[in-house]
Amino acid sequence: MLIPLKTGEPTRKPPVVTVFLITVNVVVFVYQLLHGVNFTAAKYGAIPYELTHAVDKLPLFPYTHYLSLLAYMFMHGGFLHIIGNMLFLNTFGPNVEDIMGHFRFLLFYILCGLISVLVYVIPNFRSEIPLVGASGAIAGVMGAHLRALPGTRILCLFFIFRVMLPAVVILLPWMLLQFANVMMREQSNVAFIAHIGGFIFGMFMVRKFEKRASVPSYVEF
Repeated sequence: MLIPLKTGEPTRKPPVVTVFLITVNVVVFVYQLLHGVNFTAAKYGAIPYELTHAVDKLPLFPYTHYLSLLAYMFMHGGFLHIIGNMLFLNTFGPNVEDIMGHFRFLLFYILCGLISVLVYVIPNFRSEIPLVGASGAIAGVMGAHLRALPGTRILCLFFIFRVMLPAVVILLPWMLLQFANVMMREQSNVAFIAHIGGFIFGMFMVRKFEKRASVPSYVEF
């Protein structure tokens, strides 16, 4: 199994938004541990039935269930869940942030998370199981990376070996695996369809968020 560790390509600026997002996810997870992971998931997670039927089964004044569309992407279901997600964000986030700029990257990340939850909610509109996790938003970052920077070298852990591989070698099989899991329709607590939604959105929208190089008003010679 390939575990991405970090990008091998230097960035022009420090990935401050990537670090910020990782920090927020970790802080929120600590909050979950202190108050109960299952309880906080039911309290703040995105529940399809509530969103599609405009009801809040666990009223939290002034909190509204629609805020779960944002809150869910900063919560996780356990240590393996958050560790895996943060490894992928730490690996693929910096280079995507570098080509977008800090603010555009933050906006892009949140939009990917929103699209991924909507893709999950629509076919599961009767479900009362809360959705939590940054996977959809991170999948969007991965999709953007695949389209914009497919040849970027990524340091990975393969069993006990450290190897450098092009991003496309990691990302394309990952995406195909998500499709395979959806097609098999097996019962799982992983929202593979949300991954697909985020990934495709990120892949097709990355060009819209890239920073445009400024055109000089004069030429030096």
